[in-house]
Amino acid sequence: MTTFLAIAENSKLDFVSFSCNANGKLEKVDGKFMISEIVLSPELIIKNELDKEKALRVLEKSEAACLISNSVKSKIVFVPVIHKEDLVVTHNQL
Repeated sequence: MTTFLAIAENSKLDFVSFSCNANGKLEKVDGKFMISEIVLSPELIIKNELDKEKALRVLEKSEAACLISNSVKSKIVFVPVIHKEDLVVTHNQL
């Protein structure tokens, strides 16, 4: 998140919110347990639909520059999601 915030600020990306879930795959390799894969699922809410491509570039740059992701031996899978602010339906609206 820190890397994303820095790159978003430098890119002047106007966004409403950012969150990221991570799921790890635990496997036994050579008799030892290890996290073999991590799936990062960042979710970004933007104000303007025209910023969608810019938002995706910022997310991709953030993933590539992330110190933690670059330090982990496990495979990292990146699955970004971008929504426009007024298209998001909250749980309370259902």
